[in-house]
Amino acid sequence: MAEAIYLLRHGETVWNRDRRIQGQLDAPLTRLGTEQAWAMGETLRELLQDRPPAALQVSTLGRCRQSAALVCEAAGLDFAAADFRPELMELHYGAWQGQRKPDLRRAQPELWARRESERWTFAPEGGESYAQASRRIADWLERLKRQEGTVVAVLHGGTSILARGLYAGLAPAGLLAQDFPQNAFYRLAAGTVTRFDTGL
Repeated sequence: MAEAIYLLRHGETVWNRDRRIQGQLDAPLTRLGTEQAWAMGETLRELLQDRPPAALQVSTLGRCRQSAALVCEAAGLDFAAADFRPELMELHYGAWQGQRKPDLRRAQPELWARRESERWTFAPEGGESYAQASRRIADWLERLKRQEGTVVAVLHGGTSILARGLYAGLAPAGLLAQDFPQNAFYRLAAGTVTRFDTGL
């Protein structure tokens, strides 16, 4: 397994601020989002102590590309070396992508209630459940067993909690109860998950 895996969620986007479901659609970072990404990069620089990671893996979605570029500039890493990985993309939310959460709760209360009570297995029409997405993240973690050194990954809220939960061996309820901040990130190492806050 890689010596350490750092999991950084992208910074706040316009759609995050508007409580709109992004899934595998995209929206640009807000000003706060760019500051969050920069702060994560500065904190990462301190942790890496001028030792570049063996791999930088980034979701193919634009908000992660934008965040990774800022993280790299702040941390002194080479963004040109980034490996863009489709399996790190956020869950696909099907027909719900692009819609605001408060509007969905009002328009589809029964379906929203089902989503809240069956979060692990529920998928909107044409979408992907956490259970389904967990398989691609489990495959990704399995491949990292053959990776030496440190890995930095820039990904999403959903895929971050899946990676952390699977690494820690959490049951679905515990996995889904995890936080997915944009002003902090996590390190997976020696069987332990460690959180690093940026102060923003």
